[in-house]
Amino acid sequence: MSIAYLTMDDGPSDITRDIIDYLTERGIKPIFFFTGQHIEKKMEEGVYALKKGAIIGNHSYSHPNFEQLTLEQCISEVEKTEELINEIYQHAGVVRKFKLFRFPYGARKLKESEEFQEYLENQGFCKLEDTHITSEWYDREGLKEGVDVLWTYDFTEYRVHNDTSLTYEDFIARIYERKQESSELLLDEESRHIVLLHDHMETNAVIPRYYQKFLDYVMLHGVTFIKPEFQYLP
Repeated sequence: MSIAYLTMDDGPSDITRDIIDYLTERGIKPIFFFTGQHIEKKMEEGVYALKKGAIIGNHSYSHPNFEQLTLEQCISEVEKTEELINEIYQHAGVVRKFKLFRFPYGARKLKESEEFQEYLENQGFCKLEDTHITSEWYDREGLKEGVDVLWTYDFTEYRVHNDTSLTYEDFIARIYERKQESSELLLDEESRHIVLLHDHMETNAVIPRYYQKFLDYVMLHGVTFIKPEFQYLP
């Protein structure tokens, strides 16, 4: 059996309610990393997700590549979205217990990376409890030391936006591809992962209910999604 946390990026969107209803039915507690621009357009979808038990994290305001921004611009992206996330929690009547951040594109190697990580820590951001993560690549990249939340497996289903010839079967086949940077696959026995899917209407238009199809498949083949646990850096 493989154990994983489920994270979903880029929402909220028109399908967020359908996603959270499916996850609730399956007993999966997700972390949604929302962008500020999408929150402004779909605030009620975010409120609905919170009321159903989701955790909301910060995925920047406009989804830029942080490696191309100044430290001040990075902080601005975070703070604008923090205000909106706090507003969602207030509207939902849910106490916000955890502040989480994920870099857009996973682009976390900033020119002022140490200063930005210190900013996150000083602002009370925490990270997923990842001491049990077994990915060699995750360790080599030093991801257990950062405050931000990355992942160990990305379904990359967003690729259908540019190549609609890609099929459900193509993405399932990718699950079994053993890459050089990591010795463990999502379905490897006793492996531990942070899984990434995306909250995208465009993907749903090509592969309807893609989130259900992918998650049902990996759960059928031995993946168990567990409730997120968190840690603060000392």
